[in-house]
Amino acid sequence: MRDAPISGRRARDAPAVQFALGGADGLVRALEGHGDALPAREAAALLFAVRGTPAPLVERLLADVVADDARLQARPDGAIALTAWAARSGTPLETASFTIVDLETTGVGRDARIVEIGAVRVCGLRQVATLERLVDPGVPLPPVITRITGIAPRDLRRAGRVRPALRELLMLAAGSVLVAHNARFDVGMLDRALLALEGRRLALPVLDTVELARRLLAGRLARFDLATLAQRFDTTVRPCHRALPDALATAEVLLALIGRAQERGATTVEDLQALAASAPRRARMRRDLGEGAPPGPGVYVMRDRNGQALYVGKATDLRRRTRSYFGSRKQRPAVEAALLALHRIDAVPLGSELEASLAELALIQAWRPPANARDARPDRYVYLRLGVADAFPSLGLRRSVGDDGALYAGPFRSRRAADEAAHALRDAFGLRACRPRLPTDDGTCMRGALARCHAPCRGAPEAIVYAAAVRRLVAWLEGRGEGAGGAVRERIAGLVRERRFEEAARQHRRRGALESVDVALAAVRRARARTGLLVAPDLDPDAVRVLAVREGRLVDVRSVPRRGDPAAALARPLGALTRGAEPSLASVPPLGPWLAANELDSAMVLMAAFAGAATGVQPVPMLPGASSAQIARRVAGARERVPLREPLPPGRARRWQDLERVEPAA
Repeated sequence: MRDAPISGRRARDAPAVQFALGGADGLVRALEGHGDALPAREAAALLFAVRGTPAPLVERLLADVVADDARLQARPDGAIALTAWAARSGTPLETASFTIVDLETTGVGRDARIVEIGAVRVCGLRQVATLERLVDPGVPLPPVITRITGIAPRDLRRAGRVRPALRELLMLAAGSVLVAHNARFDVGMLDRALLALEGRRLALPVLDTVELARRLLAGRLARFDLATLAQRFDTTVRPCHRALPDALATAEVLLALIGRAQERGATTVEDLQALAASAPRRARMRRDLGEGAPPGPGVYVMRDRNGQALYVGKATDLRRRTRSYFGSRKQRPAVEAALLALHRIDAVPLGSELEASLAELALIQAWRPPANARDARPDRYVYLRLGVADAFPSLGLRRSVGDDGALYAGPFRSRRAADEAAHALRDAFGLRACRPRLPTDDGTCMRGALARCHAPCRGAPEAIVYAAAVRRLVAWLEGRGEGAGGAVRERIAGLVRERRFEEAARQHRRRGALESVDVALAAVRRARARTGLLVAPDLDPDAVRVLAVREGRLVDVRSVPRRGDPAAALARPLGALTRGAEPSLASVPPLGPWLAANELDSAMVLMAAFAGAATGVQPVPMLPGASSAQIARRVAGARERVPLREPLPPGRARRWQDLERVEPAA
């Protein structure tokens, strides 16, 4: 450090300013913890013991210290930052894309469902598109929600379910930062809906305008709800508890907050996310570990010092995703703990997000990293089992599918919901709940006495009625008949008339469980109906990836040239479709709408790809009677529509299957 600036001044100035011992080191540590530049006055307070010294003198001394320390640099606005930050790239605010979203729901608990979606796309700080969709939640709309929003049950009768609305939202938000006021609620609702429908979560960076406003307007407002901020910034659209107006108001608030953030030196989206931090994160000090990942889709593994996998994830853009962990927004506690133990990140690029999703699922199931919550225990999933091979079939739950001639349906993640649904189905279809394979009528069966069971043990007439009920249940499980919802609704209404409210509440829970099981079974049936080829981008620009899917299961993956006749390269994938799945599944009976527990999520991903939800992927379904030559021609046409993947730096290609598994130390 140079001494000339102080020694050359008049003696009366010397006592007024004293350089703090280790001050520069303290300033560096403060900047690392803060995560953003500090104003010159705050930086000077950390460097010097200031006692009424004239500001020009302090500024000159601060400039000398910064000029002599390679770790520090002064920004054009006078703020002091770390030199290492200059190398960090980001998305300029002037060119960034934001999608501001707002939801109206049936409530706030985990059982709440989406009623309305409103969204605004902002590009280059200008509004370019909007989305407004009512959604049929599939459950009665609480009167309190009607009073708050003005949405009546009649408004939802012609509204579609959440799947198409969610798909439109994802198309609108592609490649942007998702913004919401109290983002934890809105993003959590969207994550739950997307996970239930397609087995995946949102893969977008998130910005919370509540946290951003608290940081930028600290001490100026007592409340930071949307109505208060809209009034503070005099927005043209005022929030009114409807999705699109609230999203438009949030968009105006966001633009006003961006202006305030720019006054503080924010120039990129990453700067904006840093300002939205409610408190400094220790993980931000390790952000250099997030650098170096290649662009484009792929899978990544967070490892500790011993090489053990802490967390596995996938990304549409590896570089952007790995950097996002070291921004201002805290992750859930398990991931936050993994970041503190992080030593390195292995990033493997892949041709498409589809392959990245499948690789992520395979690695999670094989390794079960401690910070991954998803798919941690597929061995706990359960199935409905109807013993159709028995004389008087009974309905129960099983952990796995057996080769016993029974009809299985599932799997279901929630044993409680499956158990409630099984009770509702037994009551609605009049099935027995007793254990013996051949029940006998000893006069003590209360279900038979209460007419809740057709009691086949009483004789041939009852057995005939019971067999008809079993056939109706089989038809419902296979998606061909009427379910038990109507019978449960009638039972609830009767119990309410009799003022048996506790029993009515229990039946209402069973009705909800039955609806969730019905939705899950419908998804399994749709997945099992998917057989064909998926044509996706490859790392090699001269090739495409072809994924062969049979009855919802991935049976072959290979690269096919982009030019020429693909018939020869398709011989093995087509053979896998006609021969069936791998030998390990050959002994498992195909009866019933079921998938293996470890196949459920990958089947949902593949089903979504066939439905057009996978970016850049072209589906080629198997048509009845189609020849190999016809399929090859369709693949040749599909590969022309598959986009090229962003090129990789030299030497970055790698197979995710080669990632090393390191067991935790004993």
